[in-house]
Amino acid sequence: MNVHTPVRQLMSKELLTVRQDAPVSEVRRLLRTFPINHVPIVSESGRLVGILSSVDLAMYALDVWVKDERVADAELDASFELTSIMTHEPATIEPHETIQKAALMLADGDFHCLPVIQSDGVLVGMLTSTDLLRFYAVQPA
Repeated sequence: MNVHTPVRQLMSKELLTVRQDAPVSEVRRLLRTFPINHVPIVSESGRLVGILSSVDLAMYALDVWVKDERVADAELDASFELTSIMTHEPATIEPHETIQKAALMLADGDFHCLPVIQSDGVLVGMLTSTDLLRFYAVQPA
């Protein structure tokens, strides 16, 4: 692989997503259970509608992270709608775009992941800054 390799060859394809009508606690559960930092929010048809990161969620609910999980989930669900705290229209990339373009987008943005979407908006993968660091770390000098 090189910097002109399409994103589809490096992106994660097995994604944990949440539907936009899910409670906020569902995102919190995924972030606590799995080694991920971003949860794509999708419509019923699988179209990307937003994203919620662990940092985003912490800004809204820092105090509830230290409480009993059931209490924290109940407080989050009672206080927020998922669509009110997610990032709407996040920066995205298409599968045919290059790893180099993805790296430049991540370097220039204030985010650490790029949802990979088809031209119809359907989410097909995720590329994170960690994926790119691993890719560049193994490139010949």
